[in-house]
Amino acid sequence: MAENDICKTGIIGLDKILDGGIPIGDSVLMAGSSGTGKSILSLEILFRGAKEFGDNGVYISFTEPRNKMIRNIKKFGFYDGDIIKRGSVRLLDSNVAPKLRLSPSLMNSKGLSILVYEVAQETGAERLVIDSITSLCQHLKDRSEIRKFLFRLGEKMMDMKCTTFLISETPPTKFQYSVFGVEEFISDGIIFLSEYEYENSLERTLQVIKMRGVAHSRVKHGMIITREGIVLTPIIK
Repeated sequence: MAENDICKTGIIGLDKILDGGIPIGDSVLMAGSSGTGKSILSLEILFRGAKEFGDNGVYISFTEPRNKMIRNIKKFGFYDGDIIKRGSVRLLDSNVAPKLRLSPSLMNSKGLSILVYEVAQETGAERLVIDSITSLCQHLKDRSEIRKFLFRLGEKMMDMKCTTFLISETPPTKFQYSVFGVEEFISDGIIFLSEYEYENSLERTLQVIKMRGVAHSRVKHGMIITREGIVLTPIIK
């Protein structure tokens, strides 16, 4: 695959694990329980994409207000208020983008996929984060509708050449990638964030479970959230 077909995350350790990056237009499940770093990792990928590669990034939040997101990431070195002002990275919630206020007419696979596609198209997204795919799928009546939604969304984002990160909320201390058991089979990749207890502290980890078309490492790495952003380190037994 040519280098220009790859979406580099901008996080050195992660791009190394991914043998360069993620195929452009693919959908990646960012799975993990509360506090494992899913949002920070996704936001850093958006900001580094805008800073280092000129990619437009969009973060659609169904779980946290925009002003709280900004407050929480201002302390990180990857954050840049000018990028927000220019619109290179857009942080959207239902207050900023009224169309994200889900109406009963949208509570089906076609309606939700068109909604997300229209937001991505209007903003010129090249990197898209949905936070969370779990909360969005709760509006669908059954697994077959969830499967249709994810498949339709994946097709539309592929046509746009927009790389999509789907935040999946999973139960703590379980080796589980989704709530509904469908998301991991439709997604092109899975990045699994977890934690383990070490000397009375919870240590974060990152592991790439799958990434189609990429000769990636499946080794679990320690993940440290620093002031500058995510740092990945080998785990020494």
